[in-house]
Amino acid sequence: MLNLKNFSNHCFALFLFAKNGLLTILSDRAMFFTDIVMGTLSPFVIQLLLWNALFSDTNDSINGFGFHDMMYYYAFALIFSRLNNGYGLIQSFSQHVKDGKLEVYLTKPFSYMMQMLFTFLGESVLYAVPLLAIFAVKLSLSSESILALLIAFLLFFLIVVFSQLLCFFLSFAIALLSFWVIEYNILLSFSILSSALLGGTLLPPSFWPTWLIPLMQFNPYRFTISAPAEFLSTHDLKVFEQFIVGCVFYILCLLFFIHIAWKKGMKAYHGAGG
Repeated sequence: MLNLKNFSNHCFALFLFAKNGLLTILSDRAMFFTDIVMGTLSPFVIQLLLWNALFSDTNDSINGFGFHDMMYYYAFALIFSRLNNGYGLIQSFSQHVKDGKLEVYLTKPFSYMMQMLFTFLGESVLYAVPLLAIFAVKLSLSSESILALLIAFLLFFLIVVFSQLLCFFLSFAIALLSFWVIEYNILLSFSILSSALLGGTLLPPSFWPTWLIPLMQFNPYRFTISAPAEFLSTHDLKVFEQFIVGCVFYILCLLFFIHIAWKKGMKAYHGAGG
């Protein structure tokens, strides 16, 4: 009974980290609105106009994408690029290291990474709402059975969770370099540029030159943005299988790197009392 109580208290405490993350986003509605309108809606309108001009007929197909599939792809990809965004995580961790404030978090009964993980998940809740809305609209326009709809929502949930975990561990691994990098803006620029170029928001992987396709299909950013977007728009199970395998592989590799880098970084770290 005591262990069960401790477990429930542990879960509740982690829930509070997620809640605080959500409240942080709610307190800055202007930033959220700007992200959705300027970072998602405006680029989507541009893509809509561009691909509408390229498709001579909405029934045509280019590289396996019909016009409607392409529009759903960009809608999902642009929202995933906002949902799976580790900019704030890298900035926060780098600031904690620079200001020598890690001790404030290290004294808590949870590991620093767990605190950051649940805060990150909480901050992502609002960004998942438009993603769910578009997915629901797409399903409502298809004639699927109840069982097929349940399976679709289960796969949707798995995609969001796995892509969020991969994004967090990837961003946290980059953030750990703050132990050795003086200006963390370099890390932020690297993260933003890599996500934009490798994530698939510019073009689906199959549209790149042949010699670039392997890089675009199997880099970690692909599994946080374009692979989820491609599956949700085309329902290609092969893409889903690649997504799951890719996520698990990169998460395990990143956990190993984080374990090593954290130990070495803490030896180099000098906090407020060091």
